[in-house]
Amino acid sequence: MARGRLSSALVLVAVASLALKSITEVFVAPLSRRDALQATGFSMTTLGSQAVWADAQGEPTACLIRYGPQILKLKDAVDAGDMQAILKKEPKFKLLNSYWRNDPALFEKYSTLSEKLLEAADEGKKDEVKKLYQEYTSDSVFEPLKQPIKRNKFTMTMFSYGAGKSYNDA
Repeated sequence: MARGRLSSALVLVAVASLALKSITEVFVAPLSRRDALQATGFSMTTLGSQAVWADAQGEPTACLIRYGPQILKLKDAVDAGDMQAILKKEPKFKLLNSYWRNDPALFEKYSTLSEKLLEAADEGKKDEVKKLYQEYTSDSVFEPLKQPIKRNKFTMTMFSYGAGKSYNDA
C-alpha cells in the first residue's frame, strides 16, 4: 500500500513539474534543470505535511482530558463491587483507549486490558476487576488527572482547548 502511494506521489510530482515547466516556458524564460529539481524537491517534502499536521491537533490529549476523569471516578464503584456502573462506562473505555492510537503496542495493551476488565465485570469477578482496574489506571498518564489543580476563572486548560472555549468556565 505504501509502495502504491509512493509511486502515485512520484507520478503526481512528475506531472506537476512538467505542467509547471510548460506554463513557465510560455510566460518566463525556460526553467533550468536546477530550478526544476528544486521545485520537485520542495513539492516532495510538502507532500505528507497534511497528514503530519492532522496528528498534531491535540485529539489524543483532549480525549484523555475528557474521558480519563470519568474512568478514574469508577474507583468507588470498583471498590464497592458495583459491576453495573462499570459496564455502563464501556463506551468511555473504548473512547479513552483511542488516546494510545498512535502507538500500536500501547493501544493493544489498553484495549486488551479494558476488554478483560469489562468481561470480568460482566461475569461478576470483583477481585479480578479490582486488579485489572488498578493495572489500567496505573499508567503515569493518569497522574495529573488524579490530583486536580485549583485554577482561577481565566486559566486555559487542555479541556477548554478541546471544547473550543477560550478559557475554563469554572
